[in-house]
Amino acid sequence: MVIVSTNTKQSYKDLILQFLDDFDWKPESMTDNEGQYTLILLAHLDIKEIKIHVKFSEDSHWIYFSAIFLPSIKRNHTKIYSKILEINYSTTLTKFGMSPQGNIYALIELPLKTIDYNEFTSALRRLTNDINKFLIPIASLLQEEEVL
Repeated sequence: MVIVSTNTKQSYKDLILQFLDDFDWKPESMTDNEGQYTLILLAHLDIKEIKIHVKFSEDSHWIYFSAIFLPSIKRNHTKIYSKILEINYSTTLTKFGMSPQGNIYALIELPLKTIDYNEFTSALRRLTNDINKFLIPIASLLQEEEVL
């Protein structure tokens, strides 16, 4: 007879690494900054490769999935920001926002305490699909001549 203890709780780090292993996606790197974990995943999209940052800690309530959507906007600011706001309204999990450095990020936040494999993989799929879907239309606005 094998007795399994129910008192052992798997760490979130081990759980997330297990999810990635089951999904057959190896992290490019993982850092531990005083219990704040950041995993870097590489995703190959239709037109480019992106780095997805997965951030969480053992005592946090949220897990964050983020990637740079656009590194900077040099022209057509109003059109691009308007389009990003429209996209935010139409997307389910993925939200787009600006960093203090002016980068546009795609971000998904999920509750960490109840996360399961399906939610985890859905977040990764949704983030990559939304970036892939909206990158070309937004990038094309960067190429348009700015009308004053």
